[in-house]
Amino acid sequence: MIVVYVSVKTKENTANQFEQTLREIQADVRKMVGCIKNEWFPVPDVPRRYVIYGEFDTRENFEKYLNSAIVKRIGDELMPLLETPPEFKHYEATILESS
Repeated sequence: MIVVYVSVKTKENTANQFEQTLREIQADVRKMVGCIKNEWFPVPDVPRRYVIYGEFDTRENFEKYLNSAIVKRIGDELMPLLETPPEFKHYEATILESS
């Protein structure tokens, strides 16, 4: 499984537009093959700061996402709304079974 973490801060007066566009994009991400989870949260007590969390079932499906029109839309529509470049990390994770 691939776990995705993104932290962003929007420019002044762009948070509403960011949230609206992110909702639309997120709906498309959730429809992608292999998307297990895709959520976003405003950070409490930090104005204009958001965290996006996602999970993909395989590296292959995550790479399809990275090369998709959705990521192009993120670059075209969301990136201009950000105050600084996003902090983006992804990890290959193994689910440990409990006994």
